[in-house]
Amino acid sequence: MKVNGEGEKSNLDHNDWSLNYNNLKEETGNEEKPHELHSVEFLFKDKEILPWQSQLTLRALVVSCAMGAFLSIFVIKMDLMFAMVPPVNLFAGFFGFLFISTWTKLLSAVGFMGQPFTRQENVVIQVCVNAIITMAFSGGFANYLFAMSDIVVKQMPGPVNPKDIKNPSFGWMVVFLLLSSSAGLFTLLPFRKFMIIDKKLTFPTGSASANFINSFHAPRRGKLNGRRQTRKLNKFFSISFLWSIFQWLYSGGDSCGFHYFPTFGFKAFQRSFYFDFHSSYIGMGMMCPFAITYSQLLGAILSSGILWPYIQTKSGDWYPAKVTPRTLDGPQAYKVFISLSIVIGDGAYHLVKIIFIGLFKHKNNDNSSALPVAANPFHEKTPVSYDEEVRTSTFLKDQIPKRVAIGGYVAIAIISLVVFPFIFPRLKWYQVLTLYLISPLLGLCRAYVTGLTDMSLSSALARTTILIFCSWTGKSSGSVLVGLAACGLLTLLTNVASNLMESFKLGYMTLSSPKSLFLSQLIGTLVGCFVSPYIFLYIKNHNPNGFGTPDSMFPAYYATGQRVAAMRATNGFSTLPKHCLSFSLAFFFAAILISLLRDWMPKKWKSLVPILMAFAVPFNLGAYLSIDMCVGYLVFYLWRRKNKAQAEALAPFVGSALMFGDALWWFPSTVLRMRNVIAPLCMRFLSREMSAQVETCLSSGS
Repeated sequence: MKVNGEGEKSNLDHNDWSLNYNNLKEETGNEEKPHELHSVEFLFKDKEILPWQSQLTLRALVVSCAMGAFLSIFVIKMDLMFAMVPPVNLFAGFFGFLFISTWTKLLSAVGFMGQPFTRQENVVIQVCVNAIITMAFSGGFANYLFAMSDIVVKQMPGPVNPKDIKNPSFGWMVVFLLLSSSAGLFTLLPFRKFMIIDKKLTFPTGSASANFINSFHAPRRGKLNGRRQTRKLNKFFSISFLWSIFQWLYSGGDSCGFHYFPTFGFKAFQRSFYFDFHSSYIGMGMMCPFAITYSQLLGAILSSGILWPYIQTKSGDWYPAKVTPRTLDGPQAYKVFISLSIVIGDGAYHLVKIIFIGLFKHKNNDNSSALPVAANPFHEKTPVSYDEEVRTSTFLKDQIPKRVAIGGYVAIAIISLVVFPFIFPRLKWYQVLTLYLISPLLGLCRAYVTGLTDMSLSSALARTTILIFCSWTGKSSGSVLVGLAACGLLTLLTNVASNLMESFKLGYMTLSSPKSLFLSQLIGTLVGCFVSPYIFLYIKNHNPNGFGTPDSMFPAYYATGQRVAAMRATNGFSTLPKHCLSFSLAFFFAAILISLLRDWMPKKWKSLVPILMAFAVPFNLGAYLSIDMCVGYLVFYLWRRKNKAQAEALAPFVGSALMFGDALWWFPSTVLRMRNVIAPLCMRFLSREMSAQVETCLSSGS
């Protein structure tokens, strides 16, 4: 144990750092300084870190609430109109920086000196706005909650059961959202060290936001925020933005798309194994380690290259030849259940391992933590970087007691056991209890996948929940509402829990206090629970003619789809195609065995075993994401071969710029889409065989 001049303790000898910062000489001119290339926190070493109470300022919360409410209008409208949500949360930190920094400069100009605007306060804005927006797109206003209404029921064939209808109203929606989302805040709170420090999950969106916030607030000395560095970031940001415009111009609308189809493999393989070169996914690939992209590529090859083509040959035998897309009576069922089986198998293994290690430590040392969430991450023989040591020590300072997380979760669960059956009479208390018992495992899986790949399996989880709970209730009256309510409860629990872990990653990279982050997330969630239902009901009541119908301005496509899925699910698991459950069980146990094998293999061979959470993503979402991320990692690899220090220091910032540039185009593109402006051209790169088929169709006039 060593104590430095400021009284800070450390188990790590500074001579073990990759660069000895104490012995670096100050350099002049435009040379690349090693400590600036390798360390972000070195540039902030003279900046005071305020206590968590000073990070959570009134001005930050006011700006956050105003910005979150405005963006929620945009998000709910887009979800109702097009069943899509632009990544508006990426720019919350930027707009917050713009507002507060402008405000402080104006006050300074007239002689008022307020509290300096720090990156920790900027992070509070980002987290709070993101929490408000989360309630807008996870609240079910365009899917499971609206699917309960009579507007959607009247579009269904057959008789209508009044007990399967619950029209949206402000009161019960607020209570439902408050209980579900508040429980999600406590679900994974004890596992924050496991995910952020032990597993070092990337959380690409959180990391990208942190990189930009660090750039905004970095001192003018050094090149992190200097002119040369700013030009580099602006260049890649502009390239990404212009490339997104080019893709849109040649997309031809949703029916086309800017894709490259390979010339090899089966026809089914070619339909799913394509490249679309989204710069945001390429940027993610530059930020994610090789093990992630490698695992995703293996999953893409196995699923889209082997398994799905084989299953498609069983059309008419294992499942009907003609099925509705995205329903669970055709090929989509295999994608949903197999991907979830892999994720849940790996997640269950990790959860059991965490609990076992915690109990073992507790047995050998009564003063140790029951869960490995507060152990010293530094090992005497494991050198870490300056950034990692500073960030980890700061992250572990403001501990949130486990009793707060466990007590809060148990208290909300008990209240929910009484309240939810009152709101949905057919939903029994033991069904609610089941949801609260399994949500920590599913929340862990959801956050783990997001932390590795920035992807979400929420849609697969929602459809599976509907099937399970509608089957459990059977064909009795009210069973459709049970499935939809269970879907909403579990969706909110897992989404909020995952978003909190992403917020902790953002805070870890900006030296923000976990307490200020948790409270800002809590405040944003509570605000969103009131603001989002009000916005939804305002839009609904001011557009009464045809609201929620296919020909209206707000068709809410997913609401009808989830209603149909719930109605079919009342028939039980017999609606699934043949061998779907057999495949799922096989992949579930295989995931546990492979996870066990990965832990017991020698370190030099461990990298060959895929990370199953990342491996499972292409099974449900498709192979194109994996291809784009592999392209991003290839760029980073070639850059690293040329200049290792520069690549490792700047690749995260370049990847972040690519993500932000692609996301920026969503704003004008959605406005164009709302105005029914369609891209003028349609470009596709096809194989020779597919090109010949197109030529034949054109020449025949069909």
